Amino acid sequence: MLEGFYKDFVVSRGLKYHYYFSSPRISLKPYLLFLHGFPGTAYDWHRQITFFAAQGYGLVVPNMLGYGGTAKPIEVEAYKSKNTKKVVAIGHD
Repeated sequence: MLEGFYKDFVVSRGLKYHYYFSSPRISLKPYLLFLHGFPGTAYDWHRQITFFAAQGYGLVVPNMLGYGGTAKPIEVEAYKSKNTKKVVAIGHD
């Protein structure tokens, strides 16, 4: 994964997420959201990122809370999902 494609985003709860991002190269292709499991990082998806980026898909691949360059809060409450919307995601654990 190319380091230049990594970004940081601070959500409304004040937690920073470090993630890989690339826009679709083909306008009709959707974004794919890849979520890693314990105890991984976004790097776990590097082969899939290479493959799907070449196919023209947009990609969002975050380091989950507590991993990689993402925030590591100690409060259990910080890991609970709030205001979850419907998403199509690819994940493993």
